[in-house]
Amino acid sequence: MKKPIVIMGIGELGSVFARAFLKNNYPVYPITRQTNIDELASKIEPEFILICVGEADLQNALGSIPERWKGKVVMMQNELLPRDWQAHNFINPTIISVWFEKKKGTDSKVLISSKAFGAKAQILTKSLATIDIPANELENEEQLLFELVLKNLYILSTNIAGLAIKSGASVDDLQNNHWQLLSAVMDDVLVLQTALTGKKFDKQQFEQRLIEAFAGDPNHTCTGRSATSRLERALQLAKKFDLKVPTLQKIKALQS
Repeated sequence: MKKPIVIMGIGELGSVFARAFLKNNYPVYPITRQTNIDELASKIEPEFILICVGEADLQNALGSIPERWKGKVVMMQNELLPRDWQAHNFINPTIISVWFEKKKGTDSKVLISSKAFGAKAQILTKSLATIDIPANELENEEQLLFELVLKNLYILSTNIAGLAIKSGASVDDLQNNHWQLLSAVMDDVLVLQTALTGKKFDKQQFEQRLIEAFAGDPNHTCTGRSATSRLERALQLAKKFDLKVPTLQKIKALQS
Protein backbone atom coordinates (compact mmCIF):
# COMPACT_ATOMS: atom_id res chain seq x y z
CA MET A 1 0.00 0.00 0.00
CA LYS A 2 1.27 3.47 -0.85
CA LYS A 3 2.17 5.93 1.87
CA PRO A 4 -0.49 8.56 2.58
CA ILE A 5 -0.33 12.13 1.34
CA VAL A 6 -1.20 14.91 3.77
CA ILE A 7 -2.92 18.02 2.42
CA MET A 8 -2.91 21.20 4.46
CA GLY A 9 -5.82 23.30 3.23
CA ILE A 10 -8.77 21.49 1.68
CA GLY A 11 -10.20 24.33 -0.36
CA GLU A 12 -11.05 24.27 -4.05
CA LEU A 13 -7.52 23.47 -5.28
CA GLY A 14 -6.84 21.18 -2.36
CA SER A 15 -9.91 19.15 -3.31
CA VAL A 16 -8.61 18.76 -6.87
CA PHE A 17 -5.26 17.44 -5.66
CA ALA A 18 -7.00 15.14 -3.17
CA ARG A 19 -9.07 13.60 -5.96
CA ALA A 20 -5.98 13.15 -8.11
CA PHE A 21 -4.01 11.46 -5.32
CA LEU A 22 -6.91 9.16 -4.42
CA LYS A 23 -7.33 8.15 -8.04
CA ASN A 24 -3.59 7.35 -8.10
CA ASN A 25 -4.16 5.04 -5.08
CA TYR A 26 -2.66 7.29 -2.41
CA PRO A 27 -4.55 7.59 0.88
CA VAL A 28 -5.16 11.26 1.75
CA TYR A 29 -5.14 12.89 5.17
CA PRO A 30 -6.54 16.44 5.36
CA ILE A 31 -5.25 19.08 7.76
CA THR A 32 -7.84 21.67 8.76
CA ARG A 33 -7.70 24.44 11.34
CA GLN A 34 -8.90 21.92 13.93
CA THR A 35 -6.13 19.37 13.25
CA ASN A 36 -3.36 18.86 15.79
CA ILE A 37 -0.43 18.64 13.35
CA ASP A 38 2.13 17.41 15.88
CA GLU A 39 -0.21 14.62 16.96
CA LEU A 40 -0.81 13.62 13.34
CA ALA A 41 2.94 13.68 12.64
CA SER A 42 3.50 11.27 15.52
CA LYS A 43 1.04 8.78 14.03
CA ILE A 44 1.80 8.67 10.30
CA GLU A 45 4.82 8.87 8.00
CA PRO A 46 3.49 10.44 4.78
CA GLU A 47 4.84 10.38 1.25
CA PHE A 48 4.71 14.15 1.50
CA ILE A 49 2.64 17.05 2.82
CA LEU A 50 1.10 19.39 0.23
CA ILE A 51 0.73 22.95 1.48
CA CYS A 52 -2.45 24.13 -0.20
CA VAL A 53 -3.30 27.27 1.82
CA GLY A 54 -3.64 30.74 0.30
CA GLU A 55 -0.71 33.10 -0.19
CA ALA A 56 -1.58 35.20 2.85
CA ASP A 57 -1.50 32.12 5.12
CA LEU A 58 1.64 30.54 3.67
CA GLN A 59 4.24 31.71 6.18
CA ASN A 60 2.15 30.66 9.17
CA ALA A 61 1.54 27.28 7.51
CA LEU A 62 5.24 26.74 6.79
CA GLY A 63 6.10 27.66 10.37
CA SER A 64 3.74 24.96 11.65
CA ILE A 65 5.38 22.04 9.82
CA PRO A 66 6.86 19.50 12.29
CA GLU A 67 10.61 18.92 12.07
CA ARG A 68 10.18 15.30 10.99
CA TRP A 69 8.24 16.49 7.92
CA LYS A 70 10.71 19.18 6.86
CA GLY A 71 12.04 16.98 4.04
CA LYS A 72 8.56 16.10 2.76
CA VAL A 73 7.08 19.47 1.82
CA VAL A 74 5.35 20.28 -1.48
CA MET A 75 4.15 23.84 -2.27
CA MET A 76 1.82 25.22 -4.95
CA GLN A 77 0.98 28.85 -4.03
CA ASN A 78 0.73 31.88 -6.29
CA GLU A 79 3.32 34.62 -5.60
CA LEU A 80 5.72 31.87 -4.49
CA LEU A 81 9.49 32.38 -4.67
CA PRO A 82 12.52 30.61 -3.14
CA ARG A 83 12.75 33.17 -0.34
CA ASP A 84 9.43 31.86 0.99
CA TRP A 85 10.73 28.39 1.80
CA GLN A 86 14.41 29.19 2.39
CA ALA A 87 13.49 31.02 5.60
CA HIS A 88 12.13 27.78 7.08
CA ASN A 89 15.08 25.45 6.38
CA PHE A 90 13.14 22.94 4.31
CA ILE A 91 15.15 20.18 2.68
CA ASN A 92 14.72 20.29 -1.12
CA PRO A 93 10.97 21.00 -1.23
CA THR A 94 9.01 20.04 -4.32
CA ILE A 95 7.29 22.96 -6.04
CA ILE A 96 4.48 23.01 -8.58
CA SER A 97 3.47 26.08 -10.55
CA VAL A 98 -0.26 25.49 -10.97
CA TRP A 99 -1.92 26.59 -14.21
CA PHE A 100 -5.41 25.31 -13.59
CA GLU A 101 -8.13 26.89 -11.51
CA LYS A 102 -11.07 25.54 -9.58
CA LYS A 103 -13.99 27.65 -8.45
CA LYS A 104 -16.90 26.59 -6.29
CA GLY A 105 -19.54 24.71 -8.22
CA THR A 106 -17.45 24.31 -11.38
CA ASP A 107 -14.98 21.77 -12.70
CA SER A 108 -11.25 22.47 -13.03
CA LYS A 109 -10.22 24.72 -15.93
CA VAL A 110 -6.75 24.34 -17.44
CA LEU A 111 -4.93 27.32 -18.95
CA ILE A 112 -1.62 25.67 -19.84
CA SER A 113 0.37 22.73 -18.48
CA SER A 114 1.44 23.05 -14.84
CA LYS A 115 5.15 22.71 -14.04
CA ALA A 116 6.71 20.73 -11.18
CA PHE A 117 10.22 20.36 -9.85
CA GLY A 118 11.62 18.28 -7.02
CA ALA A 119 11.72 14.75 -5.62
CA LYS A 120 7.92 14.39 -5.59
CA ALA A 121 7.28 16.01 -8.98
CA GLN A 122 6.57 12.72 -10.73
CA ILE A 123 3.86 11.80 -8.23
CA LEU A 124 2.24 15.19 -8.80
CA THR A 125 2.30 14.97 -12.58
CA LYS A 126 1.12 11.36 -12.73
CA SER A 127 -1.64 11.98 -10.21
CA LEU A 128 -2.95 15.04 -12.04
CA ALA A 129 -2.90 13.06 -15.29
CA THR A 130 -5.45 10.65 -13.79
CA ILE A 131 -7.98 13.50 -13.76
CA ASP A 132 -6.92 14.90 -17.16
CA ILE A 133 -4.93 17.88 -15.86
CA PRO A 134 -1.65 18.25 -17.80
CA ALA A 135 1.56 18.79 -15.86
CA ASN A 136 5.19 18.09 -16.60
CA GLU A 137 8.48 17.96 -14.72
CA LEU A 138 11.19 20.60 -14.95
CA GLU A 139 14.86 19.74 -15.22
CA ASN A 140 16.52 22.18 -12.84
CA GLU A 141 16.11 25.04 -10.37
CA GLU A 142 16.74 27.66 -13.04
CA GLN A 143 13.71 26.46 -14.98
CA LEU A 144 11.69 26.43 -11.78
CA LEU A 145 12.55 30.04 -10.99
CA PHE A 146 11.52 31.10 -14.50
CA GLU A 147 8.19 29.30 -14.11
CA LEU A 148 7.52 30.83 -10.70
CA VAL A 149 8.26 34.34 -11.97
CA LEU A 150 6.10 33.68 -15.05
CA LYS A 151 3.13 32.70 -12.86
CA ASN A 152 3.70 35.71 -10.60
CA LEU A 153 3.84 37.95 -13.64
CA TYR A 154 0.55 36.53 -14.93
CA ILE A 155 -1.28 36.78 -11.62
CA LEU A 156 0.03 40.15 -10.46
CA SER A 157 -0.04 41.90 -13.82
CA THR A 158 -3.55 40.84 -14.82
CA ASN A 159 -4.98 41.48 -11.35
CA ILE A 160 -3.36 44.86 -10.89
CA ALA A 161 -3.90 46.10 -14.45
CA GLY A 162 -7.50 44.93 -14.16
CA LEU A 163 -8.03 47.33 -11.27
CA ALA A 164 -7.39 50.22 -13.67
CA ILE A 165 -9.94 49.20 -16.32
CA LYS A 166 -13.64 48.39 -16.29
CA SER A 167 -14.99 45.92 -13.77
CA GLY A 168 -15.29 42.39 -15.12
CA ALA A 169 -12.78 42.90 -17.95
CA SER A 170 -11.22 39.72 -19.33
CA VAL A 171 -7.59 38.93 -20.06
CA ASP A 172 -8.53 38.98 -23.76
CA ASP A 173 -9.73 42.57 -23.35
CA LEU A 174 -6.57 43.41 -21.44
CA GLN A 175 -4.33 41.91 -24.12
CA ASN A 176 -6.12 43.40 -27.14
CA ASN A 177 -7.26 46.77 -25.82
CA HIS A 178 -4.98 47.66 -22.92
CA TRP A 179 -1.59 46.18 -23.84
CA GLN A 180 0.29 49.40 -23.06
CA LEU A 181 -1.13 49.41 -19.53
CA LEU A 182 -0.39 45.70 -19.10
CA SER A 183 3.17 46.16 -20.33
CA ALA A 184 3.79 49.01 -17.89
CA VAL A 185 2.45 46.93 -14.99
CA MET A 186 4.66 44.01 -16.08
CA ASP A 187 7.70 46.30 -15.96
CA ASP A 188 6.97 47.19 -12.34
CA VAL A 189 6.23 43.58 -11.38
CA LEU A 190 9.54 42.42 -12.88
CA VAL A 191 11.39 45.13 -10.94
CA LEU A 192 9.86 43.61 -7.82
CA GLN A 193 10.64 40.03 -8.86
CA THR A 194 14.28 41.00 -9.45
CA ALA A 195 14.54 42.46 -5.96
CA LEU A 196 12.94 39.38 -4.39
CA THR A 197 15.12 36.85 -6.25
CA GLY A 198 18.37 38.70 -6.91
CA LYS A 199 18.02 37.76 -10.60
CA LYS A 200 17.39 39.96 -13.63
CA PHE A 201 14.72 38.99 -16.13
CA ASP A 202 14.03 39.78 -19.78
CA LYS A 203 10.35 40.65 -20.24
CA GLN A 204 10.34 39.39 -23.83
CA GLN A 205 11.13 35.86 -22.60
CA PHE A 206 7.83 35.86 -20.72
CA GLU A 207 5.51 37.56 -23.19
CA GLN A 208 4.88 34.59 -25.51
CA ARG A 209 4.15 32.29 -22.57
CA LEU A 210 1.75 34.87 -21.16
CA ILE A 211 -0.07 35.05 -24.48
CA GLU A 212 -0.38 31.24 -24.43
CA ALA A 213 -1.88 31.44 -20.94
CA PHE A 214 -4.33 34.14 -22.07
CA ALA A 215 -5.38 31.92 -24.98
CA GLY A 216 -6.03 29.07 -22.54
CA ASP A 217 -8.89 31.06 -21.01
CA PRO A 218 -9.48 34.34 -22.87
CA ASN A 219 -12.62 35.06 -20.84
CA HIS A 220 -10.77 34.81 -17.54
CA THR A 221 -11.65 37.85 -15.43
CA CYS A 222 -8.65 40.06 -14.67
CA THR A 223 -9.63 40.95 -11.14
CA GLY A 224 -10.96 38.85 -8.32
CA ARG A 225 -11.32 39.32 -4.60
CA SER A 226 -7.53 39.08 -4.15
CA ALA A 227 -6.56 41.81 -6.66
CA THR A 228 -6.56 44.71 -4.22
CA SER A 229 -4.61 42.80 -1.58
CA ARG A 230 -2.05 41.77 -4.23
CA LEU A 231 -1.53 45.40 -5.17
CA GLU A 232 -1.11 46.31 -1.50
CA ARG A 233 1.45 43.53 -0.94
CA ALA A 234 3.38 44.57 -4.04
CA LEU A 235 3.53 48.19 -2.90
CA GLN A 236 4.60 47.20 0.61
CA LEU A 237 7.44 45.12 -0.80
CA ALA A 238 8.42 47.92 -3.18
CA LYS A 239 8.63 50.29 -0.22
CA LYS A 240 10.66 47.78 1.78
CA PHE A 241 13.22 47.44 -1.04
CA ASP A 242 13.06 51.13 -2.02
CA LEU A 243 11.90 50.34 -5.56
CA LYS A 244 10.32 52.63 -8.12
CA VAL A 245 7.01 51.20 -9.34
CA PRO A 246 5.28 54.23 -10.88
CA THR A 247 2.46 52.37 -12.65
CA LEU A 248 1.50 50.46 -9.51
CA GLN A 249 1.47 53.74 -7.61
CA LYS A 250 -0.82 55.33 -10.21
CA ILE A 251 -3.24 52.42 -10.04
CA LYS A 252 -3.24 52.64 -6.25
CA ALA A 253 -4.10 56.34 -6.52
CA LEU A 254 -7.06 55.47 -8.74
CA GLN A 255 -8.43 53.26 -5.97
CA SER A 256 -8.42 56.07 -3.42
